[in-house]
Amino acid sequence: MSFRRLLLLLLWCILPCVSHGMAAHADNATSELRVAVVTSSHEAPYQETLQALRAALSAAEPGANVEVLAGDSVAAGDLANRRLIVTVGTQAAQRVAELGPARPVLHTLLPASAFERLPRPQAGAPSSAIFLDQPAERQIALLRLALPDWPRVALISGSASDGIASRLRDAATARHLLVRATSVEADDDLYPALQQVLAEPAVLVAVPDPRIFNSYTVQNVLLTAYRNRSPVLGFSAAYVRAGALLGLYSTPAQIGAQAGGVAARVLRGERLPAPAAPAQFEVGINLNVARSLGIAMKPAHELTAELQRRERAQP
Repeated sequence: MSFRRLLLLLLWCILPCVSHGMAAHADNATSELRVAVVTSSHEAPYQETLQALRAALSAAEPGANVEVLAGDSVAAGDLANRRLIVTVGTQAAQRVAELGPARPVLHTLLPASAFERLPRPQAGAPSSAIFLDQPAERQIALLRLALPDWPRVALISGSASDGIASRLRDAATARHLLVRATSVEADDDLYPALQQVLAEPAVLVAVPDPRIFNSYTVQNVLLTAYRNRSPVLGFSAAYVRAGALLGLYSTPAQIGAQAGGVAARVLRGERLPAPAAPAQFEVGINLNVARSLGIAMKPAHELTAELQRRERAQP
């Protein structure tokens, strides 16, 4: 057999193996860039989070493959062979935590109290979160910046939010504010609690506890505060539109963009960061309420920029 024929025969034998190895390598590389996003709902806030996550991840890691799954029907097999799992909303977080995937999980768009109640992940399967809640220090810093002449803070919490209220109380005390706080266990206790903590005009800080501050109680809370000449700091844009003087919140798009950045870093081999509050945020102001209460306010964008500047300056 000539040398040339022998060489061709060897190549004919080797090439399928090489081709198979390259295909396997490509499949492994693709699986390393697979991200499963499990959503609680198709409603607007969840879609905004998803779109911002996709955009941020695509910009940082163009080869990433994002598959969106419904939280009410996701199964354990759907989460296999993923480099990262991202949940959007409390219901999706609960479902994924119950399934216990052996993959890193990043929870988004949920309160810190909901994250703390999730089943613990399997050993060796890290999980983290980007909370809806704003840090207590950020909220109190906003009050000192926006309402420097108001020395009192009012807090109402329940069993699920006592920890949040405690952190707010500590942050307010550190800023030399007077705090009047109480805890309630039932809806019937809310009105007496409001009268108690607002016996003297104070800034009522609404905490993200759906048993206390929800769509059924919001009007009662805001009207009672208004009658007691007390402004309210809310935790959403909706609260500001409903009648809270101030709002401090992160938009779904801001949280989604932050999640996309975290996902890109995980795909590059970094570990999940520790659970944290959202990095970006906005301040909202209800100017009609400000005029009715006779309170002069700086523009919302100025308050936002100043808070961001102060946080960047912290060591």
